[in-house]
Parts: sequence; C-alpha cells; structure tokens
Amino acid sequence: RSPAFMRRVGRFLWSVTALLSLAAGAGADEAATNANVAIEGPSPTVQAEKMSGSSSSKMYTAEGNVVIRDKDVTLRADRVRVNKETQEFWAEGNVRINQAAQEWVAPSAYYNFGTHTLKTDDARGFVDPLYLHIQNLEQVGTNHYVFGRASVTTCDQEHSDYRLEATHGEIWTGDRMVLNNAKLLLGNTPMFWFPVVVWSLKGDMPPVVVAIGENTRWGYFLLSSFTWKLNRDVQMTVHADERLDRGFGTGADVQYRFGSAAEGLLTGYYLNDADPNRANPALDIDHRRYRGEWQHKQYLTNDVTITVDLNKLSDPEVMNDYFRREFGHDREPDSVADLTKRGPDYTLSFLVRPQFNDFFAEVERLPEAKLAVDRTRLGNTPLFYEGETSVGQYHNEPGGTNAPDFVGNATRADSFHQIVVPEMLGGWLSVIPRAGVRGSYYSRAPDSAPETQDVTRVVYDLGTEASFKISREWDDVHSDWLHIDGLRHILQPFADYQWIPRPDRATNELFQFDSVRDVTLLGGDQLSLTRYSPLEFPAYNTIDSITAEETVRFGLRQTLQTRRDGQAWNLIDVTGWTDWQPGKSRTQTDFSDFFGTMELRPWAWMSVNSFARYDLHGDVLRELNTEMRVVDADHWSVGLGTRYLKDDSNLFSFDLAYRLSRHWTAHAYERIDARDGTWEEQEYTLRQETHDWYLTYGFRYLTQRTEKDEMTVFVSVTLKAYPGAALTVN
Repeated sequence: RSPAFMRRVGRFLWSVTALLSLAAGAGADEAATNANVAIEGPSPTVQAEKMSGSSSSKMYTAEGNVVIRDKDVTLRADRVRVNKETQEFWAEGNVRINQAAQEWVAPSAYYNFGTHTLKTDDARGFVDPLYLHIQNLEQVGTNHYVFGRASVTTCDQEHSDYRLEATHGEIWTGDRMVLNNAKLLLGNTPMFWFPVVVWSLKGDMPPVVVAIGENTRWGYFLLSSFTWKLNRDVQMTVHADERLDRGFGTGADVQYRFGSAAEGLLTGYYLNDADPNRANPALDIDHRRYRGEWQHKQYLTNDVTITVDLNKLSDPEVMNDYFRREFGHDREPDSVADLTKRGPDYTLSFLVRPQFNDFFAEVERLPEAKLAVDRTRLGNTPLFYEGETSVGQYHNEPGGTNAPDFVGNATRADSFHQIVVPEMLGGWLSVIPRAGVRGSYYSRAPDSAPETQDVTRVVYDLGTEASFKISREWDDVHSDWLHIDGLRHILQPFADYQWIPRPDRATNELFQFDSVRDVTLLGGDQLSLTRYSPLEFPAYNTIDSITAEETVRFGLRQTLQTRRDGQAWNLIDVTGWTDWQPGKSRTQTDFSDFFGTMELRPWAWMSVNSFARYDLHGDVLRELNTEMRVVDADHWSVGLGTRYLKDDSNLFSFDLAYRLSRHWTAHAYERIDARDGTWEEQEYTLRQETHDWYLTYGFRYLTQRTEKDEMTVFVSVTLKAYPGAALTVN
C-alpha cells in the first residue's frame, strides 16, 4: 500500500476515535437505545421500545408501543414527545386514551397529565353507553369536555342504523351530554331536528319516546315526549300529543332533587278536548281538561320530614281517558301535606288533607295533629305503655257521589292509652294481655242524635294475645329431585281476644270520619273495603265506628322447611284464621268468614300464591285469588291466575313467554271472565332482537263492558341501550 493511502486510513481512524470520544463525553446528557426502556418517577410513567432525549431540557421522544400511565389515565400511541417538567405529551399514530368508563381514539392528540387537558382535531370515543365521532375535542376539566361537530349513537358498528348529529356540544362524564342543533338520522335520512338534546349518561332516562297509532277513544294519534336534564339536579320532560278526534295536548314533568335533603315531581297537562263526553254521553264534561300534581319529600333534619302530594283534576274522567296507567293505580287521587317527626319511641305528625276535586268523596282534615307512642317499657316494671292522641277539624265532603255516610263536619279530639304486659309462660307460651281506655270529644253531632253539641264518648277495651310454636325435624329425609336436605315442620297456633263493652254513644250518634266503608258488588251485595280488620287498638283505627264487641280470632300457621345452600327454605307456608263472636244471638252468625293464605315454593323455578275467603255460615266460597308461575331461566315462562269474587266476577288469566331462538321471543296473554264467558283481554306479541333494537309486533283486543271494544295492532321499536326510549306504532 502506498504511504498516502496509509495516511488516509490513519486520518479516518483518528476521526472515528475523536467522534466516539465526543459521543462518550456527551453521554451524560444524551442517550439512545433500541431496548424496551422506561422513564419512572412520581409523575406519569413512560414505557416504549425506543427513547431519546435530553435530561437538561426535560424533553424526550418515545417511539414504538408507547404506554403512558398516571393513576386512572392510560395513553397509548406509536410516537410521543414528552415534556417531563410540564407533564405535556404530544402523541401521534394510533393514539388511544382510556380514563374510567371512557375511551378516545385519534390520529394525534395533546394531553397534559398535570391539568388533565386533552385536545385533538378528530377523535372517536366511547362514553358509556355512547359511541361518538367528534371534531375539535377539548377536555377543560377532569370530567368536562367541549367539542365541535359530532355524531353520536349507541351502535358499535362502523355504519350505525341511527345517529344524532350536532354542530357542537359538551360532555360531563358520568352525568350528561348536551348536543346543540341536533338532528336524528335513520340511516342517512334525517327524521327529527332538536335545538338541544340533553342525554343522561346515568342510564336513568329515555331521551325520546314516540308512539303512533289509532284507537276508539282518540282516533289516530301521535304521542311524544322529550327529556332534558337541565342540570345535575333538575330533569324536565315535555309532552306534545296530537289526537285526531280529541285535539292537541301538551304538558311537562319536572323532577328535581336538592342533594339528599329534598326531591320532588311537578306534573302538568292540558288538552282542549273536542269530544269530552265520548266515553259516556250522559256526562257533562267541559272541553277544557287538565291535570296537575305536585309530589315533594324533604328532610328538614334526620328525624323531621315533610311529605306533599297535591292533585288537581278538571273532571272525574280525565285520568281514565288519558292516563290509564295512573288511573289503574289510584282512581280517586287525593291531596295531603304532612309534617312528621320520628323519635326513638314516638311519632308526632301534623297533616292537612283538603278536597281539591269536589267531584270525589273526601274526608277533609284541616288540619289533624297526632302523637303516637310506640310500645315502651315503664321503668323496670313488666308493664309496657302504648297510646295515640289526635285532634283535628274534619269535614265530610260527598262530592258528586251523594254518599249518605259522607255528611257532617266537627272538631274531634281523641286520646287512647293502653297497658300491655308481655309474658313468656313456661318458656314456650307467649301471652300478651292488654287493657286500654279511649276518650273522644266531638264539637258537633248529627241532627238526629240526642245531643248535637259538645258530645263525648268513652270506650274501654280488654284483650290478650296468645301463641306458641312446636316443631319436628326429619334430618334423614333427602331427595335430589325435590332438592330436599332434611325437613322441619313448624306449627304456630295463635289466638287474639278482644272485649269492648258497649260505648256510651252509638255510631249513629257520631259523624263517621274514620269508619269502615263498603262497596256494592255487581250482584248488589255489600263488601267491606277491608277484607279483615285488626282487632286490637291502636291498629284498629276506624275510631268513629267502634261498637260493643267480644271477639276471639284464632288460627294456625304451618310451615314446612328444608335446607338449601345452608339456609332455611320454606317449601310451603299456610295460614288460616276466623273470628268467633260468642255474644251473638242464635239468629246471628257467631263465626265470621274463614280466611286463608298459602305460599308454595317447592323449587326455585315454581311458585304458587293464594288467598281465599270462605263463608262458613252460607257454606260458600266468597273470594279466591291464585297466582302460579313456572319458569325455565330465560327460555320460557308460564303463568296462571284466578280472581274470583262471588256475585261479581270470576276471572282466569294465562300468560306464556317462550324464546324461539336467540333473536326471537313470543308472548301471549289472555284473560276471560268465566261468569259470563266474556273474553276480556287478549294480547299476542313477537319480539325480535337486532344488534341495536328490540322490534315488537303485536295484537291486542280489549272487551269493555261500558265502552266500545278496542282492537290494536302495534309495532314498537325500542333502543336496546335505553329500553325506555321507544317508537311505538299502534
């Protein structure tokens, strides 16, 4: 080799050596590696396949499967620039940010772990249960986001069946999402426009409910409701309903909550009814129909509560015509406001019950104050005291019923005091004797009474309860088929004796404010609204109807138990009782009806419940209610029921639900009155489950004795993520 070549090689080696020396000298400030490395510390930790950067500038670049973690936030990306001092991160390539029940995916994003600030021009996200595609997303607080254009759906497929598109909005994770200038699209077809949509993220409200159909009461109709969560504590639902034969109706429901101290509901609805007397032409109902209700409960302190329920109706039929679900629960809603203080052994209440609807019979209490003392031991003695004292201004309002027992008004003061002595005799017999006295004052009495002003009455009572239990066990009884692991039979005979000498005032000498009311059956018989009343005071609270009484209520409860999963399981529980009144004359019935209940649970998948009332004197069954249910997990379910009331009705019901396949379920319900063969109700439905929707197809026929029969064919479309949000076509 020539000397010149060797000199060139020497210069090259010297240059390489110099460069390596410089790199080694700078090694304290700069590093690079292809190994899987991490930056650890109290701030967010960074893991990546490759890391480079300067410790002096606190700037690093992480590349390759970058994972950054800090508490409940995880950021993943292909490449991230990191400022460890300011905790700022600029991520690029397959960026994915997870926090609690939310996830954001974007091509690139900026995130500050110190201020919890997120910024990205384009992102797809999941905020349970919503899938979002958002532009200009910015996190301005721990759980608060603002964004520009957005597409929102509950469908996790790339091309969703439906979506909401908005020009801008906000999200408070775990609480609500607000969309402004939003439109609903089915496929790519716009269906509805909303100026604002407030969507709860708590799963506690359907945002939109629409029902379309036709029936004999309204003609063709479209019912719609839209729900907005105005803030964390106030939610409003607006109703807009068009009924072709009746007119347009609108209203609103406002639910509110003030922390844990108070909650309530305000409801209002108005309809200018074009045919208010369609159901009954004999009625004279004004076309201006409405309802209003205010429900409120407030805890002033831990032991002081205010409860309010006020109802105002335009007429007695408005609930039946337009709100049948509520009408089925309460046909004559009343109004009440109550202030209650609960102590360790007493309850003090102040109640007002006005008559807001003058077409219903009502006992007004304007007001009534009551002090109830629970059963309390008197010092170290074996004696216990219990009592109840009330005073109020009462006014019987018959309304439009002309009921003969809803007459009169007076001030009444009533005070009851009783001594009870519980004893356990022989360690097995429970005996609880009692003695009480009641004094009542009425400022007025009926005109037919001997005295009509400042009437007093005194009532004495004596009684005792007695009961005991005996049982027998068979530990060697086993059955895999019946799931029996031993048996125990429990017998509990019980008796309750009550004696009330004749009060110094008869019931017809007093206004009947608190009395036993009767209802007239279709056959003309009178039936008490209470199947059976308690014997002892103060549980027996029909103060004004107290008469002389000598009654022994006796019965027997039997329970057959086994062991399942280490716990006692009641296979069958049967209770029967009747009242014997020894003071009755020979021409009167000395035994009341016999009452009985039964609960049967031989297996977890089968249950039978029954109640019966038998007339011992007439040897006839007066009432029988039975319900049986057999289920096979989520595959099928069968129910049978009876509702028998002598001289009134004899109903049989049957329902069947059967899962035909993974996506199809059939259901049938039928009810027939065997007394006259009337098929009162039939309903058959077929439900289809798709990826995002429940589609229900059905047929319903109602036979109505006082109105025209109703036949309905309906299709209901329900969003799976929000089962309450539905489009129903009837």
